[in-house]
Amino acid sequence: LALALMLCCTAFACAEEPDPTSYSGNVMLYSSAGEDIVLALKEAFEEKYPNVTMDYYAATSGKCVTKLATEFQANAVACDVFWPADFSTTIAMKESNQLQQYVSRFDEYIDPMFKDPDGYFTGARMLVFGFTYSTLACTPEEIPDNYDGVLTDTFRNQILLSDPTGSASTRALVYAFVNNEKYGWEYFEKLKELGAELESSTGAVNNKVASGSYKLAFGLDYTTRALIAEGSPVQYKDTTDMIAMAAPICIPVGAPNTELAKLLYDFILDPQAGQKILSEYYTTPVASGVELPEGMLDSTYIAQNAMPIDFEDLSAKSTEIIDKFDEIFKK
Repeated sequence: LALALMLCCTAFACAEEPDPTSYSGNVMLYSSAGEDIVLALKEAFEEKYPNVTMDYYAATSGKCVTKLATEFQANAVACDVFWPADFSTTIAMKESNQLQQYVSRFDEYIDPMFKDPDGYFTGARMLVFGFTYSTLACTPEEIPDNYDGVLTDTFRNQILLSDPTGSASTRALVYAFVNNEKYGWEYFEKLKELGAELESSTGAVNNKVASGSYKLAFGLDYTTRALIAEGSPVQYKDTTDMIAMAAPICIPVGAPNTELAKLLYDFILDPQAGQKILSEYYTTPVASGVELPEGMLDSTYIAQNAMPIDFEDLSAKSTEIIDKFDEIFKK
């Protein structure tokens, strides 16, 4: 183990390190990673690069996408690094010639499954879905091992999901279900019959569960673990059928500070910088070589066990999927 760590550190050291004081100016990040993570990245980034200020816009993936789309239409892009929730967004942007090519100096530590082969975007954090449940409203023994286990009267009017219209991660979850013969659209019809309800974001979903108003939600691991660390009365349980994705970073065409964008891009993917910070905020890094807290699944295991998601197909069918989902849940 010691030898492996030495080799790992040596490999990281081989990546050419720029002079931190040679950079100056402002760089803008749009991110759905959560403001606590973004603030931690900002603090560490500005400590390493004292002459650079990292500005940010932290919101749901849907709001970030809308903001950047508006800027593209006005030919006034203010975003330097864009960090939405799933690959379908960046695939659509790539196809619309809205992304710059950039291969990070830490690219070799990212599995090919989690990056664009043409170098237009790279996964930067893992999003893993499971059960977020209230310790006020139910016991651990009531929580099933898998998604099909919630289709009982025990969870009637007690299930929450985030709305896939505004949550790209939930849209990917819906895609994974409907393209799996075990589930299909019938699964969501059954959820609706059980009285499952929608919230605007995964954070709002978790807060409702934490209040004890609902027993269970299809929640993201990192947001739930953050609540647990704060003492919130919730717990998290991995499911037998795993749904996970990598949230990518990219540099938009027209970014006002491309040089600093590349600097921030590298910082986020650095196993000794941004990726390490993610693990400290209960978020699974994509890069290899990061020591993980107990109970956190590593990206290699996730890649081998998660339900398949064809993000190019999801990108092409995104509107169709949302329309069908709305037909079930919002009629």
